[in-house]
Amino acid sequence: MPTDPLMNLPPDRIPEPSQARMSETVAAAQQLFTRKPVKADSKRSAGRRQFFAGSWMEAILGAGLVTAAGIIAISLAPTLLTTVPPPGSEPLPAEAFRTDMRQTPGMRPADLDMIAPLEPATFGDLRLGVRNVDDRFGLYLVDDKGIEKTLLSGNKGTQDAISVTDAMLADWNGEQVLSVRSGFGDLQRWDAFVKGQSGFALSPALSRIIWDAADAQDVQDRLAATGTAD
Repeated sequence: MPTDPLMNLPPDRIPEPSQARMSETVAAAQQLFTRKPVKADSKRSAGRRQFFAGSWMEAILGAGLVTAAGIIAISLAPTLLTTVPPPGSEPLPAEAFRTDMRQTPGMRPADLDMIAPLEPATFGDLRLGVRNVDDRFGLYLVDDKGIEKTLLSGNKGTQDAISVTDAMLADWNGEQVLSVRSGFGDLQRWDAFVKGQSGFALSPALSRIIWDAADAQDVQDRLAATGTAD
């Protein structure tokens, strides 16, 4: 009758747990929470594996606590970032993120040539023009290429419309002087512009001399009687 060869083996001896090792493990676990030193047997402590100045069980339990704390911190971080505002900060209104081109107080108004057509005025070879928008106006000189040069701009009444009524170009002390009469209704005045390297520029001194001239000839006579524009 065949027999099982394994039956002829001697029975295994089941190892029993060491009471001393169990006590040492429990003491090491308690050390994490009580922070009291573990008093181990001097003979066994010599062969015990040391980890971060403690037992291997202390190292394992400590790593587990650090890992758990890290997972909790990561899971709570998005909530803290989205719900806790920085000290002293206030939420921005929705209007702050609008990207349309509405004009708000404090912004520079748009240039007149972008929002209004030129009202031309021609006097011989001189080509001028004016733009009126709300409470603003602009006076322009147009060259032979059609390029506009701003001569004068300012404010006016919203119901008023500035127009150019006369203009003349004259030589004065070796310089070219452009005289332009503009205004609205019976309120008309002359302004003098002296030609420089960058074009015609307003001359306040000459303008004070000719501002109330009766006509172009009167302007010419006043300029001829003036030595300098000091």
